Amino acid sequence: MNSISVGLVATLLMIYGAKINNYFKKITRSVPFIGRFALFVVLCSAGYAFLSSQLVRFLKMFLRGQADLPLIGIIAGAFLVLAFLARSGKDV
Repeated sequence: MNSISVGLVATLLMIYGAKINNYFKKITRSVPFIGRFALFVVLCSAGYAFLSSQLVRFLKMFLRGQADLPLIGIIAGAFLVLAFLARSGKDV
């Protein structure tokens, strides 16, 4: 479950990471360059690490609670949805 959870979360962050970074850049536009750079480093090092660790933990708990057959459908469906999102976002 750990590998599957990490794979799903990593794929999700790959798809939406640029959008998150652009939004962060937009909201910190008024901050001087050094401050903006420091905040971006904090976002990338601590923010993404915290976000991914919590998402992996919650996803793993959710998947462990599923029966075998629904689990297969959930995992396959999740990867198919992520593939569709990556394709529509021109990431693939």
